Amino acid sequence: MEQLTIFEGATPAQQEALSMHYEIVAAAQAAATSLQDLGRKLKRMRDTGRYKDLGFDSFGAYTESAVGIRQRQAYTYITVVEKLPAQLIEENADAGVTKLALLAKLLPEDREEIAGGGLANITVAELQKLIEEKNEMAEQLSMLQDAPPAAEVEAVDAEQAIQEAVERTREETEQEVREQLQAEKDRAVAEAVDRAREEAKREAAAQAKEEADRRVKQAEEKAAGKLEAARKQAAEEARREQEAHYQAVLAEKEQAARAAQARAEELAKQMQLAGSPEGTRFALLFDDLQQKAGGLMDMLENLLAEEKTDAAQKYKTALVGALRALIQQVEEVGT
Repeated sequence: MEQLTIFEGATPAQQEALSMHYEIVAAAQAAATSLQDLGRKLKRMRDTGRYKDLGFDSFGAYTESAVGIRQRQAYTYITVVEKLPAQLIEENADAGVTKLALLAKLLPEDREEIAGGGLANITVAELQKLIEEKNEMAEQLSMLQDAPPAAEVEAVDAEQAIQEAVERTREETEQEVREQLQAEKDRAVAEAVDRAREEAKREAAAQAKEEADRRVKQAEEKAAGKLEAARKQAAEEARREQEAHYQAVLAEKEQAARAAQARAEELAKQMQLAGSPEGTRFALLFDDLQQKAGGLMDMLENLLAEEKTDAAQKYKTALVGALRALIQQVEEVGT
């Protein structure tokens, strides 16, 4: 089991998370007498998500690495404290969490009946058989009463699996959104910087060359017919002016490039902070949908340009039908 310790510079959230962890470990060591306390503390750690402040990506990774119990076992403790009354847990703690979790699958009146006979005195197999019999009776009764209470009892097992699946899906979605957002940010910054630099170089070179050509021509015309010394002096002056102007233009363009880079980096920061993970994921998916729709429209236009009217009409009809079906599905969401 991984040992966690307080490290220098820990944030208040990390200190609180580590304190919760120590309480969980202590409760786990005394699970035979404090089953309910362990279940409540595990539930609190899961619900608050403080395990992330300890460096764990998921609740399951935390329980297996830091607490020393499997994620399914941790959810078993949580299910017991969520489904059973505190007094019933305290009175039957010596029976163990497995039997209590099985007991949580029954209706309240059936729980009291079985627990009243001494839960610790029957085996897990015997308890499972009793539960099956009770569930079968409840199912038959529900069929007579045209009501499905047995379905709720049978769904208890699935609830734990659903909780685990939801947790995993949420964590995977968050990770995927973070990776996509980081990739988009890096790509946007790199493209903006490259464009700014190339544009600055082209403009500086073109202007410097144009100005140099103009000044050289002026210098040549001015020096025509004069003595060699005067011609050399004029050429030197033109060269110095050309160099100074080139340096000034280059400095101006470099400053413009730096400003463009700063704007690009600020845009990237805004992309990273704007919206919720759900909003970011929706924007990415919507952008992908628009690109694909644009591709379909280009395809239809190309077919028409090539006078392939029959094929264009066939694909157009199929596309219109698909879009109408999609619109109907969207309108039906939440109704």
